[in-house]
This record gives sequence, structure tokens and C-alpha cells, in this order.
Amino acid sequence: MNNDITNANNNENNDNTEVWDALMKTIFQKGLATLKPFFPHVEGLIVNDEKFGQIFIYRVTNDFKKTYDCGFFLRELAEQFQDGGREAGEWMASFFYELMKSNKGGKELPAPPDSEQKEEQFIDDVLFPHCLSAVSEEFAPLAITGNRGLDENLTPVLELGFKDVPEEKCVFPIHYLYKMMQLNRDPSDTILVQLAKLRQKYGVE
Repeated sequence: MNNDITNANNNENNDNTEVWDALMKTIFQKGLATLKPFFPHVEGLIVNDEKFGQIFIYRVTNDFKKTYDCGFFLRELAEQFQDGGREAGEWMASFFYELMKSNKGGKELPAPPDSEQKEEQFIDDVLFPHCLSAVSEEFAPLAITGNRGLDENLTPVLELGFKDVPEEKCVFPIHYLYKMMQLNRDPSDTILVQLAKLRQKYGVE
């Protein structure tokens, strides 16, 4: 009896794993097919991140034979592909085009820091100044408020808002913003969208 139950549970777990693996493969292949109309050569891989789960890394080669890497989270690719992915190609390709504008010689994913101290230094010296500069430039001359703190789950976050909208702030997990940069993505894009929605919510321009 116990052996039967154990075997049944193992079979169910195996089935779930197979279904999950098949789904990941489908999304990965969809990403390849979506990018191929835009670039001469596309390749990639799926990596499993300790904090973020499956991340899809793609490398494209442009007409000048320069290569560019960019990573995407499972959630965002699933959202892009759920309606058939009609606009997903332009959305995915746009990140590579931005890399090509600022990095003529190609750009691979940055090497991860070899210590927590170097990661913190990067966050303080590169990530925060970049995000705050982008926000200040986008919403000038509005006064911006910004604080580094912890959310209810004790996750380090960056809180951003406006002095003329004191009722609410936008909260961004710092490790998410940092991971975006590690994937050759601009974290300020997400921040600007959310801050624009905040102003729209309160009916201010």
C-alpha cells in the first residue's frame, strides 16, 4: 500500500516536471523564433536563478557580426506570448537595438560580482545614480523623493515618488533592479512606467 502511494506520487511529480520542462522549451523556442526575423543569427539558453527562477538568455548577432546578450524573465515572456506574440518580436528586439546604439562593439552579459561587498558597491555607485538620474530627467522639473528601505517582508527596496503626490510611493525591490542590469536591461524603464502610472492615478501631470 505504502509502496503504491509512493510510486503514484513519484509518477505525478515526474509528470509535472515533464510538463514544466515542455512549457519552458516551448517558451524558449518561441523566443528564438520571435527574434529571428530581426537578426541574422539568434541563439540562447535557459538558466535557473536562485531568486527569480527560469531566465531566458538570448544572444543575437547583427549585420556587422557583433554579438549582444539580453535576458528575460519567465513571467514577462509568458505575458508577451499569451496573445499569440504579435508584438513580442518588436518588444524583444528593442532591447537589443538599444544595446547596439550604445555598444558598437557588442555586449555580453556582465560577469557577476565575486563578493557581496562589490555587489553593494555597484548598487550604490552605479545602479542608484543611474535610476535617479533617469527619473529626474524624465520628470523634470518635478521634485522627486527617494529612499532606500525594507518592505514588509524585509526585502531591500527603493522607494520613489513625488513631493506633489505625498499619498503614495512606488516601491521597487533592489535585487530585481540589480538583476535587470545583470541581464543587460535598463531598470529605469520599469521605474519610469510605474511613476507615470502613479501620476496618472492621482490625475496630475
